[in-house]
Amino acid sequence: MQNYDGRARVASWSCTHPSERVHMKRKVDFATEDGTILSGLLFTDDAGGGPSRGIVMAHGFSGVKEGLEQYATVFSEAGYTVLLYDHRTFGESGGGPRYEVQPFQQVLDWRDAITFLLTQPEVDSSLGVGVFGSSFAGGLGMVVAATDPRVDIVVAQIPNVSGVDNGTRLLGAEGVAEVKARSIVDRTRRLAGEMPDMIPLFSSDGELCAFPPHSVDEVRNDRASETTWVNTVTLRSLENYLDFEPAGWVPLISPKPLLMIVGEGDTCTYPDIQKAVFETAGEPKKLVTHPGGHWATYTTYFDIAGYAARDWFLEHTRP
Repeated sequence: MQNYDGRARVASWSCTHPSERVHMKRKVDFATEDGTILSGLLFTDDAGGGPSRGIVMAHGFSGVKEGLEQYATVFSEAGYTVLLYDHRTFGESGGGPRYEVQPFQQVLDWRDAITFLLTQPEVDSSLGVGVFGSSFAGGLGMVVAATDPRVDIVVAQIPNVSGVDNGTRLLGAEGVAEVKARSIVDRTRRLAGEMPDMIPLFSSDGELCAFPPHSVDEVRNDRASETTWVNTVTLRSLENYLDFEPAGWVPLISPKPLLMIVGEGDTCTYPDIQKAVFETAGEPKKLVTHPGGHWATYTTYFDIAGYAARDWFLEHTRP
């Protein structure tokens, strides 16, 4: 376990002066195997070195791609070509029902995103690919790393590692019981052609929501620029959350290098649950911590999280 400050190493990765580097970002759309169109951003670093290694990134439970742009920029500045995209039903991506978290489909979509990235002229497909996932996508990324032979390194930031353990603590016994009871009604209504049951992500009204210990004010600054983000998900998203257990795949990641980034004050994806699952991973692995909470990872402690992730990619792969 390590407390980390990577800022002193910013200049260590490049033989090209930062002022001479040209960093580009362009919007891309690509189709998954079932024809759903996903929207992404492709970050490249035109330093004259030809095609580079690729990294595929995805956002958490209800986020959108814009919330991770600062990470993608840091990785591209280190010489990687980075694909950052919206999960289906979120942001600018297609698919329905809208605002529904579908973890098993998201794993398949991530593998399609890897396929798309490896076809881009900026990427050398012979070099393998890294994955970076944050929050709920931290768990997704570990499953992708364990199952896709093209992936050779993974960073899981403040990851959800267990739907049962983390979800039960997050929602409480009464919340879990309400999700299960309402889900039965929701399935009947869906089959009858009615709209899915929707719930807020954050609420101060005492109603069922996805993140009951938190208020929307805690993430307002983090998501202020995320113009496609909305404070809602389907009820089934919580049912799917509780059913998703990335922990069982973690021992299968080795020998691919795994970095886990944990916030010691996290009350959304709990550090003790994360650390227990980290212990089941094989080598090589590394645990980096910061003292803050879940949402502060993206802002206050980005200098720890972002640069630790960059240096992990650089240590185990070369752009």
